[in-house]
Amino acid sequence: MDPWSPEWFLESRPGSSAINGELALAVRPNPDDADEPQDRISRRVAIEMDAALRRRGAHGVAVQILDLSTHGFRAATHLELATGNDVWLRLPGLEPYQARVVWTKGYLIGCAFERPLHPAVLEMMVRKADQA
Repeated sequence: MDPWSPEWFLESRPGSSAINGELALAVRPNPDDADEPQDRISRRVAIEMDAALRRRGAHGVAVQILDLSTHGFRAATHLELATGNDVWLRLPGLEPYQARVVWTKGYLIGCAFERPLHPAVLEMMVRKADQA
């Protein structure tokens, strides 16, 4: 079985008699995680992918996506961005996605999408990154 393919797992929540099924992606270990927020909504997948990022009222610039999830991404960029800035990320072959800068550390940024990516879109991006 491919360790990076989607897998189903069942999770029960305390106080609930129901069992909920959720789609989860296997996550590649990321050594840079230690200094970043751990209260994530969704799991991140470590990838290396070129993309474009644009601030409000500015032209797009090339960035390197370092990880991606349905709810956000981490990227390396030369842009000076502040927490709370609105940005638009253009992944290869897709329309721009609006996001908000959640944290910055040197040349790294972490952003949360305004609307989550569909899990199939995330899976497609992971496949594209693996083929490159």
